[in-house]
Amino acid sequence: MSKKALNRKYEIVWLIRRLFRAMSRESERYLQDWGLTPADRAVMEFLYPDNKLTVPSIASRYDVSRQHVQVTANRLLKMKMLFLEPNPGHKRSRFLRLSARGRECFREIRDNESAIVDRLFAGLPDSEIDATQRVLNSLLHKLSKDDPEERKSGQLYKEDNS
Repeated sequence: MSKKALNRKYEIVWLIRRLFRAMSRESERYLQDWGLTPADRAVMEFLYPDNKLTVPSIASRYDVSRQHVQVTANRLLKMKMLFLEPNPGHKRSRFLRLSARGRECFREIRDNESAIVDRLFAGLPDSEIDATQRVLNSLLHKLSKDDPEERKSGQLYKEDNS
């Protein structure tokens, strides 16, 4: 591979990192209104709108330590954003679910983000958006762990018709 081709690819990775940081800064502004952190938001996203998952399951999908998710879940439980549900398959690893307050909060977060996303993608043709999604999913697939759920879905977001 030529140095020029490698530099172009590295620049794409660099742009993805910059975009991620810029989106994080943008989201932190409205998360503060709810007293939430980006980590809180990420855990809530896995549970929205009505999923139930264990801490280890979220940690695996989020690609972070179980302890990190546990600390975040404990914080969200204290804030009444989550509640625990028995897990018949494992007595000690209960399911986490969004409370009504947590669902309302995350719905508002998604509404705020929708406005930002609409602004970001304004004027881009669907063909470019589709190509971007294909490329990013392909790159993610090459880097992802052996997570059957991630491989099966190929994406985080499912259609939400609420």
